[in-house]
Amino acid sequence: MERPFIDVVVPTFNRARLLEGIVRSLAVQDYPRERYQVVLVDDGSSDETRPALERLVRPYDNFKALHMEHAGLSAAKNLGWRNGRGEIVAFTDDDCVADRRWLEAIAAAFAEHPKALGLQGKTLTVPEQVTPFTHQIVVRRPNTIYQGCNVAYRRAALLSVGGFDEAAHYAEDSQLGAAVSAQGPILFCPDMLIIHPPRPRVFAGRAEWEQRLTGWWRLYRRYPDFFRRTRGRHFLVHGIVRWGFLSTAKEMLIHLPWLFRHPPSYMKFLARLLRERSILCATLPRFWRAHKDCRKSSR
Repeated sequence: MERPFIDVVVPTFNRARLLEGIVRSLAVQDYPRERYQVVLVDDGSSDETRPALERLVRPYDNFKALHMEHAGLSAAKNLGWRNGRGEIVAFTDDDCVADRRWLEAIAAAFAEHPKALGLQGKTLTVPEQVTPFTHQIVVRRPNTIYQGCNVAYRRAALLSVGGFDEAAHYAEDSQLGAAVSAQGPILFCPDMLIIHPPRPRVFAGRAEWEQRLTGWWRLYRRYPDFFRRTRGRHFLVHGIVRWGFLSTAKEMLIHLPWLFRHPPSYMKFLARLLRERSILCATLPRFWRAHKDCRKSSR
């Protein structure tokens, strides 16, 4: 039986120096070269991304680079999958490395589960490079975030729900997952492996929190049943409890060994973390009041 054709979409923005890792890993997949293509989408980068992409894709006839005006991650992903032709569309990020069997695992899982509309994969990091000042994604079991660094959908499902919400600049992956999962299952595939190496962490300020809250709010408003089932019944309570207190305590505990390994680093991390979360606690009530009033006036 002929293998399904798979489109791999990789959005990128101002990360020219990171692109080689993902391109090289996708070029050596244990999957027939004529049965997949890689679409890299430059979301209007201002660094050397454009020439870097053109150089990197040149040796491979199943790779192509697209360029667009800066419009955000959702728009870049939509441009990518809409310019493909595969019955399956896989997404990953520009700072990741794909296991050689990544595409093979995707094809096998969809063949084994014909009713599945989507797949989540296992995402690991490089533990020895992790510090309190790095950001990394680790997914070892199913969740309802549906991280875009390691997820695949049937094209028919993407067409049915209209793709990513381009008005969202955060939590767009969760929104898409909510829309697709309402029509059919999204399964977890542990053989579908991506490595997400640690990257320097940027602690969020008010503008970043506003963007995150807007993304979560759109999830809350567009998919209320999904939000209540997976996050909780009340947006404000969930924000304070989960984003404010629980995640803060979790990060403090995860990095606690650094208190003994290098106390100044841990104390510096703790100060930055608490400042970041205090900004959230100050921003969240104002955000809720403003959007709650807008919601009432729209009724």
